[in-house]
Amino acid sequence: MAIYDQSYTPWAGTYTSRAARIRAMVAMELALPFRNTWVLIVVLSAFAIVGSWLLVLFLITSAQVPPMFAIGNQIYREGFFNNPLFSMILMVLSATVGASLIARDVRHRALLMYFSRSITRTDYLLGKFLALVLFLLFVTLVPGLMLFLGQLGMGQERLSAGDRLADLGSIALHALILTVPMSAVVLAFSSATKRTYLAAILWVTFYFLSTTLSPTLVLALKADWPKMLSWQNLTAHLGDLCYAQRGPAPRVLDCGPWPPILILGAVTVLSLTLVWRRLRSTETEE
Repeated sequence: MAIYDQSYTPWAGTYTSRAARIRAMVAMELALPFRNTWVLIVVLSAFAIVGSWLLVLFLITSAQVPPMFAIGNQIYREGFFNNPLFSMILMVLSATVGASLIARDVRHRALLMYFSRSITRTDYLLGKFLALVLFLLFVTLVPGLMLFLGQLGMGQERLSAGDRLADLGSIALHALILTVPMSAVVLAFSSATKRTYLAAILWVTFYFLSTTLSPTLVLALKADWPKMLSWQNLTAHLGDLCYAQRGPAPRVLDCGPWPPILILGAVTVLSLTLVWRRLRSTETEE
């Protein structure tokens, strides 16, 4: 009978880099939503908005005097990013995908498994945050770039290469304004409960409450400052300021960039801080 040495042997391998661990988490979380048929349908609806605008641009290429929406950068701002339908799509996708990112791990007590594999709370938070931001960028930045290329190929506006590059940078910045604060808030709600559906309900309630409370207070108080309580107003106003003004561009809010920056920045920082504290308390409990 053979005798095998079963004494303890210390592990002599090498850990992967911190970037590799975070990248593995992001890749895993990015793959999951695309297996959901409902998520794919909603994602396609965002691309359908851009497809409709591309069709419109194609139909008006022969017009001697193109309509106002086809020139300048209104087609990116008002036609897509600030489109109420797209805002609803982005809100639904963030609730569907982001609500489960942390709540699922808390419910299945998976945090100890993460933190026992040389993954720190910072790595975990960064991985989840980047996964949600990158997913939302897929449905904001990618369609926006498609619309940019469509207008570049079929538009009749004569612009310099510098103007085109400025529009390209503005589109990328507008997409980040839409996705980064939203991702932080959704993760905060996801970390607050073990139930995915409850986290989604909390985010949807927060979004609609800000949207409905703002015009109600404007009418009741006869003042303009309650407009800054609306999530959509803040992101739309800040996004509009990213672009060079070509053509009519009415302001959403009667203020400069700093009030929306401070509000959205504070909400983002507060949300990520809440997630950090929640992870710390959950790790202690487990």
